[in-house]
Amino acid sequence: MRLCRILAPFLLLVWAATGAGAQALPDWQATTVNDLAAVLAPQDAQAVDQALAQLRRDSGVEGTLVTLPDRARYGGEALEPFATRLFNHWGIGDAQRNDGFMLLFLRDDREARIELGRGYPVESDIVAQDIMSRVMLPALRRGEVSAALRDGTLAVIDHIARPHAAGQPPVPPPRDRSGWGGLAAFLAAAAAMVGLQLRARARRNRCPQCGAGLSTTDTPLREDRPDGGWRTAEASRRQHCPACGWSRDRTIPLPVITHYDRDGRRERVEPAPGRSGVGGGGGGGFGGGSSGGGGASGRW
Repeated sequence: MRLCRILAPFLLLVWAATGAGAQALPDWQATTVNDLAAVLAPQDAQAVDQALAQLRRDSGVEGTLVTLPDRARYGGEALEPFATRLFNHWGIGDAQRNDGFMLLFLRDDREARIELGRGYPVESDIVAQDIMSRVMLPALRRGEVSAALRDGTLAVIDHIARPHAAGQPPVPPPRDRSGWGGLAAFLAAAAAMVGLQLRARARRNRCPQCGAGLSTTDTPLREDRPDGGWRTAEASRRQHCPACGWSRDRTIPLPVITHYDRDGRRERVEPAPGRSGVGGGGGGGFGGGSSGGGGASGRW
């Protein structure tokens, strides 16, 4: 008994330090909208749900809007590591592409976070901060929570997720202020982001033999169906160096599977399958993606 009394304070400290007293992370209820803080108007929740579902059908990109009362009940860590932990626990996004995103809102903490998957380039963080600062925070400070979350999610879809799925750099949302100063600032920011994107691509697209730039061509591979139609789920990627002649061919998965009828007309497009059952929400949910902490935060 005496030994137990001596060790009790020490064990209590260890228990607290390891977070044993914190509740587990929440389970997701849907892969689109998880309004666990009950702050969304029904029409806004429906608009976001439809937009996220359409994004996934079109491109295979998974995005989710999450609202929680606070983060203290889940461990008490700072906003950014908490958002990354929740993102990775749920496994948002495709496991190979890591192109998922999460918009997190913490009602009582008065905090919000746009968390991006590992596959997004650093320029996406700049656009995410632009969306947070100019689209979301002004509305949140006016108390227009539901509209802020709706518009913020739609902005991430249009200006980060869709361009990335199409192989394009992120696009800053348009500015509503007038004047040459605002236009000049916008053009300067856009030029900087395009420059970063081009430099990053150039570094990734160098010949391993001579260091010159590579040309890359993707050709979708046709898989015939018994009914005479076909589908495309993979592509043949050829990289060639015009300087020294080095080349490499490999097969890559496409983000979406496209089905065609026997006359070559497109029938439907569906997301490529990923891993399912990640996190506590059961099977058939997110694709097992992860985040390295990229994105943007806001407080008001």
